[in-house]
Amino acid sequence: MKYLIFFLSFLPAITLAAFNDYSNINSFLLNSDINNKKVYLLLNDKRLFSKDYHPSSFKRARDEYPRYPSSMIKKGIEGYVEIGFIVNADGSTSDHKIIKSIPSNYFDENSLKEAKGLRYTKDSSFTYSINSGNNHKHRFTFNLPEGARKVPNGVFSCMELIYQDKFDEAKNCSENKIEIHSGYIIPFAMSLYYSNEKREAINLLNNLIKDPKEESFYVKALCASALTIFLFETELYDEIIELEPFLIDIRKVGYEESMLNAFYFLGVSLFYADKKVESLFYLKLTQQDSNCKISVMNSNDDIKATKAQSLYRLLPEKNCYIDVFNRTENTLKAINNII
Repeated sequence: MKYLIFFLSFLPAITLAAFNDYSNINSFLLNSDINNKKVYLLLNDKRLFSKDYHPSSFKRARDEYPRYPSSMIKKGIEGYVEIGFIVNADGSTSDHKIIKSIPSNYFDENSLKEAKGLRYTKDSSFTYSINSGNNHKHRFTFNLPEGARKVPNGVFSCMELIYQDKFDEAKNCSENKIEIHSGYIIPFAMSLYYSNEKREAINLLNNLIKDPKEESFYVKALCASALTIFLFETELYDEIIELEPFLIDIRKVGYEESMLNAFYFLGVSLFYADKKVESLFYLKLTQQDSNCKISVMNSNDDIKATKAQSLYRLLPEKNCYIDVFNRTENTLKAINNII
């Protein structure tokens, strides 16, 4: 099936510095503005889209987990809350403020309460540094397990017909059920695309991923994968770049594996647009989230998992998507040769 990512195999994990194997890319970054957050993260080989936000001279010493409201679980609502604060001399935090919450207000109260219990220590593991003061940010994510996501099984039955190249059957399977659940838009749009109604298919998926009333990030993640594939195939690179803020919101909720294709195509599209730093950032993110080769910095934002990383193991309960990793590595090699 076209562009499907399957779990293939595990590789031994090794330390992987940001771009040590790409001399031209390294030189480019070293000559870029260190105050650019993306440059700063790449040069220091920090985890991209970490729950703790850099630039910062602090690292988290204690985890806090806000209560997931039962009413939100029953409704299948996911989201995240970003909170900014001051790290005090003793590692405690103060002056907590909500910077961004999606969806608004659903998780704010619980997140703000738990943020006050966060503790930090000084982080000396920076090769390159900037003076960022004592400001810091943390993101609390509310991501449901797969079995709790409110998407009818019929959506996947219709998608399975797409994988079997039964496009007319997939269209009949999904078209009349869109009013029942928005997830049916995805197999319907896919059936249109492979029936050569490409613009209509792209418009449907574009509207879905940008719909502020669509509260299922799982649906949006499924949509993003199909949409970026279609846009890249039809060479609509600018339209992929326009999706950047929507893709980021989905990723921040916790959809790493589902967004591998989307961020790869975003990274390549940004390179075509001569936005090299942004391109390298998202290609590095694709490598990181593939979970095939990881560094000590690339923990999964959990204190216990960070300590386990000292053993250089793959992140627990995550698959190695070796095809995605190799595709991205080959792309970076090509960029290194021409940058």
